[in-house]
Amino acid sequence: MIWRSARILAALAALAFITTGSATAQQRSAECRGLRTGNFRLNSTKLYLDQAVRFSRTDPSRYQRALSDAERQLSGAAGSGGDPMTIAFFYGELYLFRGDLVGADSMFTRAEQTAEEECTREITRMRRNEWAPLVNLAQNQIQAGNNDSALVLLRRAQTIFRNSPVGFLRMAGVFASRDQTDSAVAYFRLAGRAGTEPREQELRVAAFFGAARLLQGLDRFAEAEETYREFLRLAPRDLAGMAGLGAVLTGQNKTAEANAVFDTLQAAADTVTSYDVLFNTATELFRATRYPLAARLLERGLSANRCERDGLYNLVNTYLAMRDSTRLLQSAQRLIAVDSMNRMSLERLAAAWQLAGNSQRTLATLLRRDSLPWTFEVMRFEPADSTAAITAVVNNPQARALPAFALTIEFVNGACEVVASTAVQVPEVAAGGSHRVSAAGRGRGIVAYRYRAN
Repeated sequence: MIWRSARILAALAALAFITTGSATAQQRSAECRGLRTGNFRLNSTKLYLDQAVRFSRTDPSRYQRALSDAERQLSGAAGSGGDPMTIAFFYGELYLFRGDLVGADSMFTRAEQTAEEECTREITRMRRNEWAPLVNLAQNQIQAGNNDSALVLLRRAQTIFRNSPVGFLRMAGVFASRDQTDSAVAYFRLAGRAGTEPREQELRVAAFFGAARLLQGLDRFAEAEETYREFLRLAPRDLAGMAGLGAVLTGQNKTAEANAVFDTLQAAADTVTSYDVLFNTATELFRATRYPLAARLLERGLSANRCERDGLYNLVNTYLAMRDSTRLLQSAQRLIAVDSMNRMSLERLAAAWQLAGNSQRTLATLLRRDSLPWTFEVMRFEPADSTAAITAVVNNPQARALPAFALTIEFVNGACEVVASTAVQVPEVAAGGSHRVSAAGRGRGIVAYRYRAN
């Protein structure tokens, strides 16, 4: 079964490198209202910390000496009744300068308990500015395939700043790629609950969805229900979320609650025109065995994106589950029109002929599947505003070499009209071997693809 599930991947792909704003990690704000530096030792501490900033990049020995002087004065202030919040704040800074993120976090947390709002914002700025470079370094490690190193950096980053979903999402992505589901769920949930920045809302939404889907896949329905409900508090009219909630309620035999959710979903779906939303919602409806509604949404999505391969494949599976022979055959023929060299697609056409009672065509389709000279499987299709890229694999299922040939990939719009086409040369492929092909198309409105041998 192939289903669209792009929400989590899209969120992970959208995690660009993090900026720290105008201030660097070791640049102190001009004023933090609420600090009480009238005490001689605390005032001296501030002066020494300011001095450390000035020398941090130009004179390492004076930098270290300034930090030592600041620590000496701060220890004296702590022993002579200095303001506790100010002392905790300065200790937090001192630990940051020395790279002790555990100590900095502890002291900043203590300061935040009584700090005024302006000072709390300053602490948040310093925390984030220490966190961001570590998260960016971790992203470099992930891209290089060094996931263990990335996790070390991300754990260190989360020690000092936990009010953003970004780091947690990256950790969840690493664990999900390793099939370490419990860890992935835990970090997806942490991401969903991290921070309140409006610009990161979509990341929190995607995180809860990711956790709920993983739990649902493990049949941990009660936990999945709780997580879907958290998700829907952030995205109350999300159709895929409602469908997922209905599915896990069904899995717990909460029939009345599930029916209420599906009734709400059906009413809300009538106003949706996005084929991606419709396709993703149909995924959850199929899992919940709500086949007629799934088929209805898939048909609506395919009216806007007629050649979308996965949408057609999923529609075929839905009509097969419904045992609707007429619509199954029609949708299977549409699928083969865009995906003629795929064994799974041909198997669905054979199943359609079998359900229609035509054994001769069933056998002919299965023979066609078994005698394919090559097969085509898409690994990635990425449409954008004015471009689209596709990566696929041409496989040779034969016991002899496949001669070189030319393949044309057509990039089409929602009406299945060709916007751009690219010729791809496939070299000779050894028996049982494969060859990866990539192509790009340029033009507005590209939403799907199809292919043919020249």
